[in-house]
This record gives sequence, structure tokens and C-alpha cells, in this order.
Amino acid sequence: MVKISYLFNKQDFCGVITIFCYIFSFYIIGPFTSAIVVAIPFAYMCMRNRHWGLDIFCSRMFCMLGLIIFVGLLYSIIHMTFDYSYVKTMLGQLLHLACGVFVVTIFRERFRISSENIEKYIIIAFFIQSLIEFTASVTPSFATILLPFNRAYDFAVDEAGRRGLALASGTGWSLGLAFGLLYIIYVKRYLLQGINICKIGVGVILLGGTMFAGRTGFVGAAFGMLLFFLNANKGICYKFLVVCRILIAILLVCSLFYFCFPVLTTHLIENVFPFAFEPFYKLFYNDEFSTGSTDKLQEMWEVTISPWEILLGTGNFTEPSGLYYKHIDIGIMRNLFYWGIVGYCIMIVYQLYFLFPIKSTSVDRKQRWNIAVYRLCLIAYLSLMEFKAMVIGFNKMSMSIVFLLGFFYYYECREQSTTASVRCNTMF
Repeated sequence: MVKISYLFNKQDFCGVITIFCYIFSFYIIGPFTSAIVVAIPFAYMCMRNRHWGLDIFCSRMFCMLGLIIFVGLLYSIIHMTFDYSYVKTMLGQLLHLACGVFVVTIFRERFRISSENIEKYIIIAFFIQSLIEFTASVTPSFATILLPFNRAYDFAVDEAGRRGLALASGTGWSLGLAFGLLYIIYVKRYLLQGINICKIGVGVILLGGTMFAGRTGFVGAAFGMLLFFLNANKGICYKFLVVCRILIAILLVCSLFYFCFPVLTTHLIENVFPFAFEPFYKLFYNDEFSTGSTDKLQEMWEVTISPWEILLGTGNFTEPSGLYYKHIDIGIMRNLFYWGIVGYCIMIVYQLYFLFPIKSTSVDRKQRWNIAVYRLCLIAYLSLMEFKAMVIGFNKMSMSIVFLLGFFYYYECREQSTTASVRCNTMF
């Protein structure tokens, strides 16, 4: 059972707040974000307890980041472009992950937090974010209060209360991408361990939050459903029953909103739904399943790129005006234009480094299969999103999530393997 009461447990409450501040990393003062601020007490505890977080997992991570930064500088110099925008982003990620190392070190060494705890904290953090988005969407004064923390000034002007409402440093593409990862974690952590009204209610609120974040999140929901149906522990009848209960719950919640919150309902129907479900609106009116963003994306794929650029890149990531090079937003193309296939392969290996530790050492074949599918869904989702924008090893919010998952799974698998080895030696 998922109990709301655990939010009042001191350790879990602090864990949720910490993960919220770390993942969403909203602005505090100037360049200082909530991730930096929340890491300060954890850094102090690390120094006091002589836990520096420089273990094998984090040491390798920093070595790979150092290699990426060095190669990025090298390509910019060799091509004589001196475009350091990619490197600046990775330096920012280096600082962000360094903050995360202090957090996870104390979580693991002092509080004995497990991977399942982390998954739960991530889900609750996004649940809180969804409630913030709902509140901001119908309360302009509250949305105005959030602006200094999310700095989504363009969204506040252009999106008419549809986006830019979250307490996060990235309230557009990054937030939608992160919501997609969340659904895969939600299905693994909650739906595959039994179903109840509380779990369904959390899922419905998360779906509502995704409408204000971006349609990308719904792609992650599709991967979450794939994970659900590929699970080896549950029968097909159970799975279809759960889907029916979820649909009924969504219908009931929508009906409740319609009668109890008419202002919010009107805002959703007139402003949010046309954006969130744009392809279905277009299909209904024009017999065309598409969105404005996918139309632009299709145009970007028509750009020409030579074999030489694919091999060695051009050293260009942005133009002097600050816009993307050749106005291309596609992650694959931007990487190839910048440092070609070699540099791109380094980024792919870097991304997979965080995801490969997500595995099971259990002798139960079903359990191993379920975790393997879980990891595959995470990899497939991130890889697919690279066809739309910069994701692989680059996006700070998604990297925050996979870092948290990879760290705890790595050490749990390592501890389980050590325990199994000790038992084997004891037997003989």
C-alpha cells in the first residue's frame, strides 16, 4: 500500500525535499540554484564524516566528464571555431553532478537509502511539481511569484498559462522529457507492485502535470505502458483490469473537476487541452495527426550533412548570434555537426554508463527479466528523444534522474554480489 503518512516521516520528508531541489534545480540568487544550496549541508556532513564521495562509480563518472570536456575543447580549437557553448554546458553538468555526489553519499552511508526509496522520492517530487503547476495555472499571482525561481518569462508571455508554471530551472523541453522518464519509474515502482486507488490517483495527477510540461512526457507514458505489459510477474487479465481501472479513475477525476472546479475546467478545455492534445485536435479537424513542433522537426531533418562532417564534425554548436548551428534542434544532428561520430560515441557511452548498473543479481529469472526491460525502456526512451532535441548525456534534468538511479543500483548490485560471494566461500 502507498500511504500518504510516510510524508510525515522525517527522513522521507527530507529525502523528497532534497530530491525535488536537486532534480528541478530552480534558481535562488543569480547563478545559484536549489541543487547547489541543498548540497551545502550534505557537503558539510561529508567533510565531517570524511566521506568525499570519490568512490569507483563517481570517480569514473568524473573521468568521463573530464574526457568529454577535453575533447570538446579540442574539436573547437582544431576547427578554429572556438565555440565553447557545448563545453560550458558540460561544465555546468559537472558542477551539478558534484552536488549530487554529496547528496547520494550521505543518503547511502548515513541514511541507508535504497534504490526503491530513491524511485519513490522521485515520484513524489514530480507529484508535488504537478500540484504546483495546477495551482499556478489558475492563480496568476502564484505563477508570478514563481517567475524569479524558474525565469520562464517567455512562457509567461507566449503560452497563456499553459507552460512555464513549474518550480524548476527548465520548464519546457527539459521538464517534459523528465516527466517521460518519471512514467517508466512510476510503472516499475508502483503499478507492478499491486494497484490501489491511491496509486491511481497519483498517476492521474502526474498525467495532469504533464499537460503543463510538454507532450514529450506522454511518449514516456507509452514506454511505461510497454514496461507494464512486458512484466513477467503479472498475467494479461490483471494488466487489462488495471488499465480499465485507470481509465475509470481518469473519467471520475475529470467529472469531479468539472463539477467542483469550473474555473480550472474551463481553463483546461480552452487553453491547455488544445496544446497538450494538439495532434488529436488536428486529426479531428484536418484529418492530420501532427503538431507544429513535429512539422518544424521534419523540416530540420532535410538539412544536408557531408560524410566528412559526420566523421569529424565542424566544431560548431551555436552560431555567433547564439542560435543553434544551422537552426537545427535535433540532438543527433547537433552532435554530428559539432564533433562528428567519434565525439557522439563518447557521449553515448557516457549516457549508458549511468543506465547499465540498473540490473538485478537475483536468481529469479522473472525478476532479472523485469529489471532488464525496465533498463531497456529507459534507454529506448532517451534514445528516441535524441531524434527531437539534445538528450543523450546532455540534458541536466534527465541526467539528474539517471544519476540517482544508476548510483544506487550500482552499489546495491555490488553489495548483493559481495554477499553472494561470501556465502559461496563459506559453504566451501
